[in-house]
Amino acid sequence: MSLHLKTQRRFGGFELDCDLKLPLGGMLGLFGPSGCGKSTLLRILAGLDRQPTDGLNWQGRELAAVLPEARRIGLVFQDSRLFPHMTVLANLQLAARKGRGRWQPEPLAERLGFAELLGQPAHGLSGGQRQRVALGRALLAEPDLLLLDEPFSALDRRSRIHQAHVLKGLQRESGMPMIFVSHAMEEVSLLCDQLVLLAGGRVEAQGRPSEIFARTDLSLASRDDAGVMLEATLAHYDDGEQMASLRLGDQLLMVTMEHAPDETGPLQIKVSGRDVVIATAPIEHSSLSNCLETRLLSVREVRPGQTLLQLALGQQILLARITSRSAKRLALVPDQRLYAYIKAVSLVGEG
Repeated sequence: MSLHLKTQRRFGGFELDCDLKLPLGGMLGLFGPSGCGKSTLLRILAGLDRQPTDGLNWQGRELAAVLPEARRIGLVFQDSRLFPHMTVLANLQLAARKGRGRWQPEPLAERLGFAELLGQPAHGLSGGQRQRVALGRALLAEPDLLLLDEPFSALDRRSRIHQAHVLKGLQRESGMPMIFVSHAMEEVSLLCDQLVLLAGGRVEAQGRPSEIFARTDLSLASRDDAGVMLEATLAHYDDGEQMASLRLGDQLLMVTMEHAPDETGPLQIKVSGRDVVIATAPIEHSSLSNCLETRLLSVREVRPGQTLLQLALGQQILLARITSRSAKRLALVPDQRLYAYIKAVSLVGEG
């Protein structure tokens, strides 16, 4: 399945100009800062914003002039837009009438974590609860394509990661193609097979999330939170110290965890470039204990005084952000062996 969208919009000083050819067989992410055009693209795809000059071809059909209700494209808004006078269950049952019976309201509500809310009126729900229900409602309608506009924005970090794992499982079960909008690196890394990076109303890059986040030539590289997601496996867990030893290739990384991971499969961890200390020789007599041997791939000054290093870590890529002064003082050269000391690691969850 593929989707081709060609569109232009102008809002004051902002111009959206995109020519997107998207393979849609799983979950595709639209990623970028606020105001880059992500939500506008979803509205255009859903038919809520139509212009005669648009071109939209989906599954061999030209949809640019087709009304929203005839497209079989679902859209989950950030603000949920439930029917407030109806109960949660009634909202779900109404959507299920449009579906093909893959899921039933009650079991799906259990999986999404809101089964206890089924009898409550929708107007009494919190923001996070409404978002969970809106996601369930959209899935029950079983559209040919589901668009998700930051559907977890009202949830706390732990709940967002959990919901991302649940949604990933539901997408794989159903095979329903989805386009997921977010500005959270963890969410798109967990969920998306392919990622489209938007900047200033235009497509800056397209590829696998791991490839996009590891590049130093994109606008992402200049952000304070520039970093990568790494895949690791559990080597050992110490209950007394609540410390896990994670294996990355043939090296180990120690990560604090309250309990051992539930699964034995791959784990995803987030490492920000600002949390990596670089040394040309091992550091002794220091509290820094997580040391990974790496090989320097590239050096790029991403903004005045700030330099981003791209480091090979086995088959994966690690980023390190240091001052340009330090980069010059260390006299870095390509393929140089460097010792990367990791100050902080975030466990995102099982892959």
